[in-house]
Amino acid sequence: MNFESGRYVERFLIAAGVALAVPLTAVAFGGPHGAPNGCGGAEVHGKAGLRGMGGEKMPPYLHGLDLSEAQRDKVFEILHAQAPAMRDRAKAMHRVEDELRGLVAAPDYSAAKAKALADSAAKAMAEMTLARVATDRQVFEVLTPEQRKLAAEMKAEGRRGLEGEGRSSSARR
Repeated sequence: MNFESGRYVERFLIAAGVALAVPLTAVAFGGPHGAPNGCGGAEVHGKAGLRGMGGEKMPPYLHGLDLSEAQRDKVFEILHAQAPAMRDRAKAMHRVEDELRGLVAAPDYSAAKAKALADSAAKAMAEMTLARVATDRQVFEVLTPEQRKLAAEMKAEGRRGLEGEGRSSSARR
């Protein structure tokens, strides 16, 4: 293998890594506030569950906060307003991912084209993440100070639980 073909292999592996990482990241950030199809959405739980009284999907970090009807209505408005833009962003991201996957077997493959598509996929993912964070912040503003504190505590507990799941029992001391 000459030096130039080694560069193509290296670039291909980078592009393939991005192509694989982006959908997995989308699944990780999915849910009613991230995924266009409700992936990772809520099952029916009680009033304090992930669904409000009207059956609308609520973000998981609101679970157990006992929102008032006015708060649930405001959260619904926020999520409903951002849904079309999130769907458009997700469609754009999937379109770029499809192009990147198709480029692998295309006769006109070029590392430059793969890099441009990978950059587009990364940009689309970043836009989705920023939009989700902005929406989550709007929802956070609806909460009372006590609810904000409780949400932060539950989030910290959840993070500690997730960190422990990846370790073997011998590594947990």
